[in-house]
Amino acid sequence: MRPGPRRWLIVVALFLVTYGISTPLAAYGVFLPVLAEAFGWSRGALSSALSLNLLLGGLAGFGVGALADRHGPRLLLAGTVALAGLAFALVAVVGALWQLYLFVGVLGGLGMSSFYLLAAATITRWFDARRGLALALVLVGFNLGYMTAGPLSAWLIAGFGWRWAYGLIGGGAGALMTLAALSVRLPHPGEAPPLRAAAAGEAPAREGDLTLARALADPRLWCLCACWLLLGGLALMISVHAVPFARDRGIDLAGASLALTAYGVGSVSGRLASGAVSDRLGTRATIRVAFVLEALALVVLLWVPSQPALLASLALFGAGFAASDTMVVKVIPDVFGLRALGAIMGVLALGWRAGAALFPAAAGFLYDLTGSYTLPFGAAPLAVLASWGLFALGTRPSRRAVAGWRR
Repeated sequence: MRPGPRRWLIVVALFLVTYGISTPLAAYGVFLPVLAEAFGWSRGALSSALSLNLLLGGLAGFGVGALADRHGPRLLLAGTVALAGLAFALVAVVGALWQLYLFVGVLGGLGMSSFYLLAAATITRWFDARRGLALALVLVGFNLGYMTAGPLSAWLIAGFGWRWAYGLIGGGAGALMTLAALSVRLPHPGEAPPLRAAAAGEAPAREGDLTLARALADPRLWCLCACWLLLGGLALMISVHAVPFARDRGIDLAGASLALTAYGVGSVSGRLASGAVSDRLGTRATIRVAFVLEALALVVLLWVPSQPALLASLALFGAGFAASDTMVVKVIPDVFGLRALGAIMGVLALGWRAGAALFPAAAGFLYDLTGSYTLPFGAAPLAVLASWGLFALGTRPSRRAVAGWRR
């Protein structure tokens, strides 16, 4: 098969993986108040299960990325996503909080350790000139999962009860992901595209592919890691607590689940638009617009108390987050090269997951303490501005590159 058609089939397969993994993850926000009512567990305690998932997944992802650099993505991806589907399906039999931590936190965390970094690293090796669009098409599956998981979960809970609902969601997602992952591979020597020079104004020029050791000694890696930590934390905090936040405003479960749909619609739009636009206008210009949209949406979310404003702000935040998230992924090979891309992605993904683990749990405990989301949601725009500054620092030319240009 010619490289062109084959690489787009890889995009389709990885899209199915990201869609499948996001569906039970997004559903957790809908099940959170249901589980709280069924067992009397606090929102902070329930959020901690997801935090454990993300932290363990991030730690495991470092090893997964390094192994994928040597052995390819197929078996690692298929095995881990199958475990993730099984883990979420087992929520159907949970009867104690420790079981939720075991299934969602430990097994689910290990199962979710590979999908994001292996999808991004695989697409980067298949694509060069249209990498932004290809990444967007793959990662938009994650956002479509959030768009459909809310109404699907509410419908299944109403029709079959929450236990059957999570069993069906987890089992179905696991089967879909495993079948799709088995078709994923890296390009053969004749299929890999030649890497083009970095576009002017889009990313610093390469000094050569960095080893993991050199990348770890580069301050830009840690700036991008902190940038992604804040982005991941904000995204998961908003998505996990959007439904409880809406219900606190007097909206019923079916109506509140539309909060995730609004977030998903915005994310899909932002992901696709940013991928196409960045290939023409550059990563830096695209991400500036994305950060502005995120900050504006968070201000509206907290301070304009109406259902239409809530849905509009979540859609706007989703668009901004998805665009900025795609741009961070896109710029990584431009900054560090391809030599140790999987391992470097593992380090950065650990940062994303650390934020995604800490922020929802912190918001849950702050809610338990104060009875509202004012503190965590009020600080969110400041986190967006900090992430913007860290991205600028993380994508600046290195000292060696600057010295070379001066010579």
